[in-house]
Amino acid sequence: MKKFLSLLAAGCLALSLVACGGGSKGYQIGIPGDATNGARALLLLEAQGIITLKEGAGLKATERDIQDNPFNVSIVAMEAAALPSGLPDLDFAVINGNYASGAGIVDSVLVSEDPESVAAQTYGNILAVKEGRENDPAIQVLASVLMSQEVQDYIKENYNGVVMPMGAKEIDAPALSESVTLKVGASPSPHAEILEFATPLLAEKGVILEIQEFDDYVMPNTAVEDGSLDANYFQHQPYLDDFNAEQGTHIVSVVIPHYEPMGIYGGKTKDLSVFKK
Repeated sequence: MKKFLSLLAAGCLALSLVACGGGSKGYQIGIPGDATNGARALLLLEAQGIITLKEGAGLKATERDIQDNPFNVSIVAMEAAALPSGLPDLDFAVINGNYASGAGIVDSVLVSEDPESVAAQTYGNILAVKEGRENDPAIQVLASVLMSQEVQDYIKENYNGVVMPMGAKEIDAPALSESVTLKVGASPSPHAEILEFATPLLAEKGVILEIQEFDDYVMPNTAVEDGSLDANYFQHQPYLDDFNAEQGTHIVSVVIPHYEPMGIYGGKTKDLSVFKK
């Protein structure tokens, strides 16, 4: 609790008076502290009429872009992964779908990003490989299975809207003359779960899948770069673009099987109708 309170204090001190709503009167809403997900969270709050952002802020929005704060809400920026555990101390939190899934709170989402929103379309989660391997036959088989109707239906039916399929897409993958083993790195939920569902479907096509789970966002990419992994499945394209630029890696997207909409979750307050008054 002390750690959370210190994060809360630090978050409010870092924000403008407008963003923190003057302090104690407004509802406290947790959002991810990183720039990318923080912007998505602010856009979702704007879509619900809770705040208004400066015109043109878009996917680069920060708390300083809050133009109107009619409900006097306090924005609490936190580590994205810590938001589910911090939820009981907040009125609401805007949480990434993968963290909500991992925390087992998917049934308590109040509202999510519209699938047609710029954020949802921009931040789809990709199957990635080292440049030059995009057309490897076994990789193409993996891509075709992830985009198959069976896998896309599994995603739609098992995550209560916090993980959404991009839609089935037919990929003309070659038939393999002999079985091939692919090592794929993934975060535990939902990526490893989706790959586990796909494993028997891949086996029917001659691909033996070995899933390696990771709890960080660096090692799966460095392992693809050095060849110890054949592919990974955990990130969106903007993150990969930044990673390649900063690390000098050469990793590319193959397909986009799903996206993870940001959702607003209730903590101490369970109903968004408080913002309709």
